[in-house]
Amino acid sequence: MTEPQNPTIDPPPSILFGGEDTIEEDEAMEIAPQVETSTETSDELISKIITPSPYPHHISGPTSSRFRNALNRINSDPYDVEAWQALMTETNTCWRSIIPVLHNGDADTHNKLDWMESCFGHLLHYFPYAASYWKAVIEMLLAQSARVGEEGGPFSDYGPSKRSRHSEAKLERIFREILGIEIEGALVKGMQLGGMCTSSVEIWLLYIRKRVRDANRLAITNSDEKTKTVREITIKAYESAIEYTSFAHNNHIIWKHYLDYVKGWIPNPALNQDHALAQQQMVQLRSIYQRLVTHPMLGLDQFWQEYELFERGQNEALAVALINEFAPKKQHARNVYLDRNKVFTAADLQMNRLAAPPANVDDEDYALKMSEEHNLLTLWKKRCAYERFNPERVTPDELLHRTRQAYKDFACAFTRHPEVWHMWSSWELLQTSSKSSVKVDNAISVLELAQTLIPDCTLLCYARARVVELHTPQPLNSLKVMEAFLERCPNTLGFVLYQQMVRRYKGVEAARAVFARARRALKETSHDEKKLSDGATEEVKKEAIGEGDAVNTLSNGKRRMVTNRLDPNIATSTEETTVAQENGDHSPSKEDSEKLPPGPITWQLYVSHATMEHRINHSPIIAARVYELGLRKHVKFLTKPPYIKSYAQLLLELQDTENLRALLTRAVAACEADGDNSEAAAALWDMTLRFESILSGGDPRNVNELKDVERRRHAALFGVEVEDVSTGGLLGTADIIQMGGQKTSLSEQLVRAEGYDMSSSVVNGMSRMVDVLEVMGLWGNDNGRRRKQQLSQYEEEWGQHDEQLSAGGKSDASYQRRLNFQKMLEAKASAEKKNSARERLQASTAVSQTGQPNAVALAIQQSPEWLRPILLLLPASRMRMAILGKPSHQMVELALSTLRASTLPTERPAGGTIPRKRQREGDDSEDSDDDAIANSGGYGSQFRARQKARQEAAPNTQSGVAQ
Repeated sequence: MTEPQNPTIDPPPSILFGGEDTIEEDEAMEIAPQVETSTETSDELISKIITPSPYPHHISGPTSSRFRNALNRINSDPYDVEAWQALMTETNTCWRSIIPVLHNGDADTHNKLDWMESCFGHLLHYFPYAASYWKAVIEMLLAQSARVGEEGGPFSDYGPSKRSRHSEAKLERIFREILGIEIEGALVKGMQLGGMCTSSVEIWLLYIRKRVRDANRLAITNSDEKTKTVREITIKAYESAIEYTSFAHNNHIIWKHYLDYVKGWIPNPALNQDHALAQQQMVQLRSIYQRLVTHPMLGLDQFWQEYELFERGQNEALAVALINEFAPKKQHARNVYLDRNKVFTAADLQMNRLAAPPANVDDEDYALKMSEEHNLLTLWKKRCAYERFNPERVTPDELLHRTRQAYKDFACAFTRHPEVWHMWSSWELLQTSSKSSVKVDNAISVLELAQTLIPDCTLLCYARARVVELHTPQPLNSLKVMEAFLERCPNTLGFVLYQQMVRRYKGVEAARAVFARARRALKETSHDEKKLSDGATEEVKKEAIGEGDAVNTLSNGKRRMVTNRLDPNIATSTEETTVAQENGDHSPSKEDSEKLPPGPITWQLYVSHATMEHRINHSPIIAARVYELGLRKHVKFLTKPPYIKSYAQLLLELQDTENLRALLTRAVAACEADGDNSEAAAALWDMTLRFESILSGGDPRNVNELKDVERRRHAALFGVEVEDVSTGGLLGTADIIQMGGQKTSLSEQLVRAEGYDMSSSVVNGMSRMVDVLEVMGLWGNDNGRRRKQQLSQYEEEWGQHDEQLSAGGKSDASYQRRLNFQKMLEAKASAEKKNSARERLQASTAVSQTGQPNAVALAIQQSPEWLRPILLLLPASRMRMAILGKPSHQMVELALSTLRASTLPTERPAGGTIPRKRQREGDDSEDSDDDAIANSGGYGSQFRARQKARQEAAPNTQSGVAQ
């Protein structure tokens, strides 16, 4: 009997089964509610794990904590792959133990089988395309539905039981869902894309086994007719499998089974008297061989040798012709197989992996998971791209079939990644092998299937709506697509996209109604909503949708703008008032329980609606009131630079300078109050400076305001704690000097004497001017003076000669290059400070990326071997010169003391020979300096004599002192 194999690797016991994760027995009982088995009424698998487990060792005992820990982790996170692997390992162990008593029919056996089925059903509910687990389930159901004389069947005929009948029904349903094929061989109607697991050779072999078993049960006529009927059904089943798996991973297995089956028609060819059957077998074998040798696969050379022997055994002359015809095809398939393995392998693709959701940002090893996920995604993209350029030179229809199967496999491995489904649908829509209507239907079907698996993905829904809008004769149906999504998963992006489509097809009032509906449907946080009176709330509603003439003007004819009505303390914390829905409270229905919770309201909802009112409806006053509504209801919008920029641009166009300044002032104050939002504060300061520069062009009085804004901006972004006002650099690179008895810096002394603004204006006055010009968009690349710019960008910019520095004269460009060079040095100094002393030492002795050692490493390597450990103790040169920098006198004294205290070798070290040049000249003198130059590593005799004299003099001196 075939046992379901464990398709995954057992998890490390130290991770899953450790003592830290243990739970109490009472907690284990609360993991999942008791599920009634549905084998009597349904052909679906039990989709919830049955608790308590019918196995006693899962409830109590020394190993019970393992099961409970895994179950608890699955209950907390249904996509915990490690926990699932552990649970399925235990399930497979239980299955192997129950096989001998599988057909007993007692209640305990039925309960255990239901529990095992519920484990598989629960897993496949969250991982619907895990082919290896579908294979295990099918093997279990085949064994439970087997009869006497069949593989895995009982020893006595008790007649078909209810479990056997329901197992048969579940098998047929599984084959329909994952293979897209009826048990009789016909394609399932209504499945535009077919099954998703059609590349699994193991599942197709189980399908063939089921077809053969059903054929044997139905063939009740005489022996010859039964054999013929079974043979026809089996061949049809194999051909159906070959259509999907002839090019798949492990395709050699299905071809080998097919060949073995056909060869088994005549067990002993020498005694065969049925020449018609022998002729049919020869034709069938030739057809199989000639097809399989054209497919890249493992063991292709062995199949080719078998084919040659087969043909030569039939007819030598015909064999030569056929072999010459198919030899180039076989060689091309072999070359493709070798080339494909250079691009990807099945092991690298991890085809049997559980399709877990994308890495969670809250995970401790988030960066590692993201890296692994990215590498695997890239490899799968290469696999699909490889299939698309048709390396096997197949027909267009065959290429279409294979590429679609590659994207199916991609989606099975990354079911919860929306970009994979979008790639597949885009290919279906843009490929040229199918008719236009078929392409559109396939693309829509892919996106529909993706939405059932990733119901909260707005991008997939919008992609589907765009396909319906652009490629179908009824573009209005795109609105229905978005409406269905918003009913299921309301969020800001969905409403924004839906509102744009409604404005395009239904007009102004309908779009405004969508905005009002979004505000009611989406979730508001407690710190975002401003408390309003009933009258003010009603007034805001009217302003938001533009009702009546009173919207645009007040009673005195003046415009009512947002910042005139802002509370001066708007940047502080506020309370929320919940706005009740118009329909009142209602108890949740069944449909409501299936909906996803609404998302939060974000600033994009208001900006999109205001932009629509301003640019499309030509109603800037209504747009201003929409911005006002956002600021009054959601305090956090003040710290969103895109929101403030859009509103400020509108106020600038309306020439409302007073409200513009008030808006920017309050926004900057709100960002500064939020200490963790420094980047937003910098962006808002740049925005304020840009708008002040624009306003200063029309009124001389605004020049002083511009100067004041620049001064406050520079102090906020740099300030005393960042800028070195003595040299114009950063404080991290400033030298510490001794002033009296206190260590300080020139920058600190200047700030105390002159003040920060004056000191900064003197030393950095021109750089601040350039900074303002960059923010204004009149100089450079509009980067502004960024404190966290990448070092590589500075290295590219400091020596540039492109047009961005040609707006001024040559001297202007020269100053900008010097400024960029200074920033590059500051960035390097800041980066070096982050390295520890050990890292700097390793960097000084490391080999460069080109494979050549740097100057410091060469100097150390050329030193005598006995001196190298001492040199490595010395600090690296501060200026990174080509030679070793001069160490401090303390280090020199320490090195000399070490040399004096060390005993030199009595004999010259190996390699310490006299240089050949001196030997030729007859110079017998020895000098330690010459030895060092010659890189001999030895000691001269004169040096040893002096060292010996000093060591002998030391005891004599001590004895004289003692006397």
